[in-house]
Amino acid sequence: MPEIYLLFLLFSFLLFSAIKVFSLRTKKLALAPIDLSQVTVVIPFRNEAENLPLLLDSILNQSCYPSEIIFVDDHSNDVSSLVIQSFIKSHAIGHLVALKVNETGKKAALNYGIQLAKSRFILTMDADVVLNKNYFSSLAQLSGSGLAALPVVMNGVGVLGRLFSTEYSFFNAFNYLISNIWPVSISGANLLFDSKLIDYKVQLKSHQHLASGDDYFLLKNFRKNNLPIHINNEYDLRVSTDSPATLKAYFDQRVRWLSKSNFQIDRIDSLIGIFILIYFIFGFIALLIAAFHSEWMLLGSIFILRLLIDSLVYLNYGQRLIITKNIVMLPFFQLIYPLFFTGVAVLSVFYKPNWRGRSLEGDGGGEG
Repeated sequence: MPEIYLLFLLFSFLLFSAIKVFSLRTKKLALAPIDLSQVTVVIPFRNEAENLPLLLDSILNQSCYPSEIIFVDDHSNDVSSLVIQSFIKSHAIGHLVALKVNETGKKAALNYGIQLAKSRFILTMDADVVLNKNYFSSLAQLSGSGLAALPVVMNGVGVLGRLFSTEYSFFNAFNYLISNIWPVSISGANLLFDSKLIDYKVQLKSHQHLASGDDYFLLKNFRKNNLPIHINNEYDLRVSTDSPATLKAYFDQRVRWLSKSNFQIDRIDSLIGIFILIYFIFGFIALLIAAFHSEWMLLGSIFILRLLIDSLVYLNYGQRLIITKNIVMLPFFQLIYPLFFTGVAVLSVFYKPNWRGRSLEGDGGGEG
């Protein structure tokens, strides 16, 4: 089995190299920059009083602003709305709306804000992110077309936090590598799309009953309609957020995220999922078998080749974002992450975490 996995790694290296060459040879369309007056930012929130000050400070520190910023309150029962009201009153930036009484959840909040928007381009953000200081000025230089998944970076503190943030960045790096062929993931925490190309309210109907996945299903709709999709890794367009600080927070977050891909899975998504499963889980098993049989040369070859591939994939994405220091976590990532991966998969079968004091099962709410 270890020998077979080693051959799989060699195949993966050649495959990734071919994908990279294809990406370099693919011609990019020359498009006009986005006019900030045609951008509306929609930020849904629920019980984010602790996180909002950092977001609002990062907005205040921008040198220019989009047409409008809409904050949508998803029935918060803390002082989140008061924090935003004070910010708007002091700085005359943005406006606050409350989700209707008979509607709940992030999807409903996003849809409400998007329907109120007066601009062509919609930029969605989470309330727990911090914008790069040059964010909006850099956004004005971005070519406007289709769907643009802009970078989200997790800041990790301590060994666990850095491991979790490295895992998140690695999967973003993998998605970035294959994005010219078949992007598999985007984040609603930093997402720009052209509302003229797709009716957000109409596409929402097919999955509004599901607790999560506003971003994933939007991606599926753009893919289905062969609309342009761009995965971006520009440093100035990044937003940052804190990684989970504990194992419980990690498993809660990852089980929520996994739930969005449990429905209406495309065949290609399924094949990529199987590839990832083999890459991580079978790699861990191969290392254990090689160690059990004292095949140290084979074990070392698997470990070093995996580390080389992981590093190349990670650096291809992370260099421009200046997150390369976490490359030192990749050896631990190779050894420890399969255990986390298995734990999330098992928990997703029977464990339904709460989010912001609300059950994610059956209310149409939840985190994207």
